[in-house]
Amino acid sequence: MTRTTRRPAAAELPGGALPARPRRTTPQGQRSERTTDHGPRTRTRARVRASASASAFTLVELLIVIVVLGILIALLLPAINGALRSARNAAVSAEINQMSQALAQFKSTYGAYPPSRVLLIESGSYYGWTSNNSPVSSLTSGTQNSPGWAPAGGTGDITIGQLATRTLSALRRFWPKVQFSTNPNLPPNVANGNGNYWYDFNGNGIFDQKPYILQGHECLVFFLGGIPLPNPLPGTTGYSTETTFGMTGFGKDPTNPFTNSVNGSPMYNANRQTPLYQFNPGRLFLDPTNMSNASNSAGSPGIPGYYDSINNGPPTAPLTGQGPVGFYAYFSSYGNGNYDPNDVNFAEVDNMLNGPIELLYTVNFPLYGVSLTNMGTYQAVSPSPNPYTTTLTVGTVSTSATISYQLPQTFQIISSGADGLYGVGGQYVSSSQSSGIPLPVDTVNTKNTSDASIRTREYDNITNFKSGRLN
Repeated sequence: MTRTTRRPAAAELPGGALPARPRRTTPQGQRSERTTDHGPRTRTRARVRASASASAFTLVELLIVIVVLGILIALLLPAINGALRSARNAAVSAEINQMSQALAQFKSTYGAYPPSRVLLIESGSYYGWTSNNSPVSSLTSGTQNSPGWAPAGGTGDITIGQLATRTLSALRRFWPKVQFSTNPNLPPNVANGNGNYWYDFNGNGIFDQKPYILQGHECLVFFLGGIPLPNPLPGTTGYSTETTFGMTGFGKDPTNPFTNSVNGSPMYNANRQTPLYQFNPGRLFLDPTNMSNASNSAGSPGIPGYYDSINNGPPTAPLTGQGPVGFYAYFSSYGNGNYDPNDVNFAEVDNMLNGPIELLYTVNFPLYGVSLTNMGTYQAVSPSPNPYTTTLTVGTVSTSATISYQLPQTFQIISSGADGLYGVGGQYVSSSQSSGIPLPVDTVNTKNTSDASIRTREYDNITNFKSGRLN
């Protein structure tokens, strides 16, 4: 049998209780760390507070941080603003390219690019108009709308007859089955507004008995977008700058594509072609210069222009020439380099409110009140904006009797840029030339201003013949 031995144990009290543990002694006035429950934690918290206090910012350090942040923001803001401007300019350039493609599709479909100024007559009868030798500016009292700004007295612009002939030629080419007349009798199928057949170019559902004029920015919308649908309908109260529009395309009836989409109108036709370009309805606005001196209650041709995405509309009335104006200006070359600089006029003034600033142009077609020069040309007078040339805008015997344009066989689309000012226009050269772009003001041929820096407002213009800004 194995005997187990028990190791000596601490003294035990009766009943098996262990004796009390001896307490550690410390010098008088001090307590052991183990005599208190919270002593070590208290010292730890004190050390944390001391460390936090030591790491906090002083007032001077905070001021330094604020100054550094301010400097960084000041350095970054121009870069951010520049990036935003570049993005906005890129959006306008992209939109101009899209409209250019739509214009190319229009030419492919109809045989030519749209004109950039027309005289529309809803009865279809151009009798008496094609032979009228009065200036276009005299149409104010005889048409539905004022034709906008024009040279004083109409001198240096085309005549009513020239505009009517130009319009009739284009309409007959685009829609050969539509009946237009130049004799005293109305087209045989037109009821002169008393029946259910006329040419409702502006889509208001009302037969407008007087003609109306569209300038380039309105022609761009009309020929690419088709017949507009105004909201609200003008009725007897007329249009306003708050009227909104949707473009509904042209009707598919080849004998009358100028039907409207006003349900309940005698000209209503839902069978329509899709517009060649989808205009943003929120940027379609009436031109206030085509709402003044009206001879009827409607007060406008009722066909809007299109604002770029940089400028905010609607434009205020009246346009004072000080800007901003954000319409895309459209100029057609009419296929042969014969740009008409008066196809779009907004009559800008200079910084001293002198104006409207005008530019002289050598053209190959007759003009009201202007004699044929010894070079066999004429001299047009055109308020801003104007198409761009590669030469001086006035030919001379020593240089050339004629002038050359940018994109001489097609068209020009011009955005006024962020400042809403087009400038006087004229000669444009590439950046490789030392004169700069655009060239300094042509003091000989620029009228109604002595501002030598007037062309700097063109630096932010955006066009279809140069990528990005002009300068």
